[in-house]
Amino acid sequence: MPLHLKRRDGSVTPFRNSEYIPFYYFIPKSILKKCSTELNSIPRNPRMIFSNREACEFIESDLFLLLIIDATAYMVWPYMGYSEYMEIYSSYNPAWILAHSPGYWVQELINEGIVPTVNNLFQNCNEEFGYVTEEELDVYLRYIVPRVMEKHNMNAAIQTAAEFRCFEDFDFRNSRQKTDFHRKWYHTRTKHPMISLEEFKENYTENHNVQEWDEPGASQDVEENITSEILVEQFKTTLTKKDMAILQMRMEGDTLEEIAEKLGYKNHSGVLKRIRKIGLAYEKFTGEDYGFENRKIT
Repeated sequence: MPLHLKRRDGSVTPFRNSEYIPFYYFIPKSILKKCSTELNSIPRNPRMIFSNREACEFIESDLFLLLIIDATAYMVWPYMGYSEYMEIYSSYNPAWILAHSPGYWVQELINEGIVPTVNNLFQNCNEEFGYVTEEELDVYLRYIVPRVMEKHNMNAAIQTAAEFRCFEDFDFRNSRQKTDFHRKWYHTRTKHPMISLEEFKENYTENHNVQEWDEPGASQDVEENITSEILVEQFKTTLTKKDMAILQMRMEGDTLEEIAEKLGYKNHSGVLKRIRKIGLAYEKFTGEDYGFENRKIT
C-alpha cells in the first residue's frame, strides 16, 4: 500500500517515489558522495522526512528518481559479469538498460528481507540509519544480483547482445572496447571466406551448368593473358586506334613480326615497345604490377 501525504491545500495524495526510500538507506556512502547535495540532505531518520517539506518535495522529483536509478546501476554493474566500466556502453545496450532498472533489484532486496518495504520502514523505525559498509554491500550483492539475472533471464539477453554487437551499444566516448569492436567489425565485413580448391571446383561446376573448372597451366603465355585482360571497356576508351589494332591482332594470334608487317613497322621490336607502353598504361590504370616496368614481360 503506497504512502500518502497531506498537501498544503488539505488534499491527501500518494507520496510519489516513496517506495525507493528504504533502498536509499541501503546506498553506501561512497556512492552517495558522488550524488547531489539534495540526495544527501534527506534525513537519515525516516520519520523526520514527513516534517521536512523540502525533503518530501525532492523525493517526489524526477531528479530523486534519476539519482536512485544511477546509484542502483553503479551498485549492481560490477556483479553482472562485466569487467569493463559501465560508461563505455550506451543506453541502448541491454546490460546497461537492466542495470538502470531499479525495480528488479529493489524488489529482490525486499523479497529477501534485506531492505524493508516502505510501510514497514515508517511503522517500525524511529532511529537514525547508519551507512551500509562496503563489505556488507559486497556480501548482499554477490547473492542478489545473480539471482535476479537468473530469475528474469537477463543472461540470455546480455549474451545475445554481446554476440551481435552493434555500434549503438557503445557510448560516444572513446574506449578500448569500442575501438576493438570497430576493428573487428570492419575486418569481418571485408574478410572473404576461405575455401579449399576442391570446394571451389565443385561450386564452379554447380554454378556453370556442370562445366568443369580447369586450373591454368604454369606454361600459359603471360603476355597473352595480360593483353587479353586489358581489353575491358573502360580501358579501351583510353587507347588509340593503332594501339587497339595491335592488341586485337595479338589476341587473334598474330606474331609480333606479322603485326609489324601489317601496320608498317620496320621490325617487331617497335611492336613490342608499343605493347609494353600499353602495359605500363594499364598498370597505372589498375594500380597493379604485371611486370612491364621491369621488362619481365617480353
